[in-house]
Amino acid sequence: MSAEQVSGLCEQLVKAVTVIMDPASTQRYRLEALKFCEEFKEKCPICVPCGLKLAEKTQTAIVRHFGLQILEHVVK
Repeated sequence: MSAEQVSGLCEQLVKAVTVIMDPASTQRYRLEALKFCEEFKEKCPICVPCGLKLAEKTQTAIVRHFGLQILEHVVK
């Protein structure tokens, strides 16, 4: 996958994590975002580049934590 595809997918993941953690989000949107994140971790072949990009210090703490969770999932 190209760098643009990785960046695009990372942007979607950041939005999904933001929806999950936002107290103003509806339950339906949270579940959809959680499903997207879980499917990404289970099926996506570019977990490592996305996990590294999300774990960068330029991201928020919650997004960095999710990036590290992705990397941990790949290792296991």
